[in-house]
Amino acid sequence: MASIKQIVGARTSLTVTGLSTLASGTYVSSSAYTANTNQPLDVIVEVDVATTNTPAGNKQLAVFVQESLDGTNFRSGPGSGTTTTDEPNLRFLGTVPMNSVTTTQIGTFSVAQALGYCPYAFKVILKNDLGVALTSGTVYTSEISSTVA
Repeated sequence: MASIKQIVGARTSLTVTGLSTLASGTYVSSSAYTANTNQPLDVIVEVDVATTNTPAGNKQLAVFVQESLDGTNFRSGPGSGTTTTDEPNLRFLGTVPMNSVTTTQIGTFSVAQALGYCPYAFKVILKNDLGVALTSGTVYTSEISSTVA
């Protein structure tokens, strides 16, 4: 009898210019990730961040997804700057708690779980909500697919 096996793709860096020095209260957007190329069932987003300053306030990095059905037109919402007016338009992926100084904190998030499907393309939007600037930050992706064995 055949069985379905999950395949976790290679961990690949996703470009997010300015994340490693992101000021408190500021948004930054990744480059677009086109999931339609390999048509995975899901894409896992990994966010690795740290600060050498003592976190204050909410002590977290908020992570959102901004999806697109064609790779050109993306969901509305802030992708840069500090204006929070349209933040409710973004889809929430989760937070990376930042309670420590100099310790890299890592969060992993499922795009399909947040949206209910894997879109044609998406951008990851990050909001520094930890009260101080980040001093390092990287985002990775890994496609989840399946095969019949």
